[in-house]
Amino acid sequence: MSNIKFIKIGADGQQLPNDATDWVAVELPEHGLTFTATSIVESDVPQEKCEAAAKALTLAGHSDWDLPTIDELSLLVDRSRYEPAINTDFFQDIQSDWYWSKTPAAWSSASAWLVFFNDGNVYYLHRDSVGFALAVRRAGQ
Repeated sequence: MSNIKFIKIGADGQQLPNDATDWVAVELPEHGLTFTATSIVESDVPQEKCEAAAKALTLAGHSDWDLPTIDELSLLVDRSRYEPAINTDFFQDIQSDWYWSKTPAAWSSASAWLVFFNDGNVYYLHRDSVGFALAVRRAGQ
């Protein structure tokens, strides 16, 4: 089970109680990060389209969203869960599929790292492969 504290964020950017039923983002206060609560793309798409969708996003009163790094995205993995391996009390409609990061593979800029939320493992794929995406905001942006 993940020991990370999650806070639901409403469409107005305000914090909500854990039992709220209408939230759009999830804050990780100890890490200075806020993630979208759902995928920012509706279907499997290449990494470039996920990154463009993140940068074009306006949500919770902010327009400075980005694709997360692999380290940021890996924080969301909950190894006590499976299909998907993420806390579904906070993250909604997460596919048991690949989720892109913006972190390139060290050996090839044509590949990038992603998290497979089916089981929580981290992999790399060619950027033309398809997956989903969550967007992130960093404190101080």
